[in-house]
Amino acid sequence: MKDPVSGKEYPGEVIKRALERNNISSDALVEEIRRGRVVLLEDGKILRRGYTTGTCAVAASKAAALLLAGKEVKEVEITTPIGIKAVMKVERVNEEDCIACVRVDSGDYKGDTFNGMLICAKARRFPEFSIKAGKGIGIIKKEGLGKVGAPDIYPHVLKNIAENVKEMLTDVEIEIFVPKGEEIAKDTVLPALGIEGGIPIFGATGFIEPYTGGDYEHVIDFLVRDKEDILGVSTGEKSKRIAVEKLNFPEDKIVVAGNFVCYAIEKSKAKKKVIFTMPAKICDMLGIDAHDYFDFEFSSIGELVERVKRADYKHLKTFFGTLAEDLSRKTDADVYVFDNSGDILGVYSSTEK
Repeated sequence: MKDPVSGKEYPGEVIKRALERNNISSDALVEEIRRGRVVLLEDGKILRRGYTTGTCAVAASKAAALLLAGKEVKEVEITTPIGIKAVMKVERVNEEDCIACVRVDSGDYKGDTFNGMLICAKARRFPEFSIKAGKGIGIIKKEGLGKVGAPDIYPHVLKNIAENVKEMLTDVEIEIFVPKGEEIAKDTVLPALGIEGGIPIFGATGFIEPYTGGDYEHVIDFLVRDKEDILGVSTGEKSKRIAVEKLNFPEDKIVVAGNFVCYAIEKSKAKKKVIFTMPAKICDMLGIDAHDYFDFEFSSIGELVERVKRADYKHLKTFFGTLAEDLSRKTDADVYVFDNSGDILGVYSSTEK
């Protein structure tokens, strides 16, 4: 059976071990896999995926729209950005003001700052479909993270909200807000990065992966094992998506490895290996402090890229081209470095060595 989120095909022996180890019925396990809610490790251990702030915002928005349409709401079914259906519990409802709230459940991902937070939406009649950000949504204050001054709600989340709400209503305005967003954000790195006043609403797949520590390494072992000809390893969903869209790299050959890119490359026996990364991630992998290479202040690599891209694009590509070469020599893999718009900032092929 295939995991619909990662695309990994679970062998029969892994399914069997999971059934034996967890005392779960076959029908129940199949349903959990089909809904993208679980990840199976090779030893049969089951880890539970969570739902992102973006998915919770989509669910709250649809629930609020249902209230506006005069429906009773205790739970709501939505479609995630990757097409998987999710049934979400609606925790708080104000029928008079058409407000609905959904609580973030991070699954087995430990230490998620946003776990347990309420994501809320309010619906009201409006001449055309509209979405706006309310209290507790972070505002972008620095370059490199999106449009300066705009709320930090990722474009694919806005699209996903529209797709789900427009199934019922098109003449509605949805306001997303997070009651404790500003309070929680103060104790995170968000203000230092340039996101002020609240949290971002994000999540490329709609799911939070449950990997921590050794569990993640076990999953990487499992994911790379059957990719013998070519393997792509991405630092995240964004670099994976760019590789597929811009380079036509086969999606089923890419493993999203997060901070375990070098581990995945090391464990793979594929004949050809390719790394897809974003600027901040390649700096992390190589232990590079970009402040040592540029003579002006910036709070994030994203801000650096946007500022230098306008002033001296050639210098920027030289810098990241050098980093791509360094990582390629370290890992014996081809390396592509993308920026947020999908442009290639650096590339190096292991065959050039």
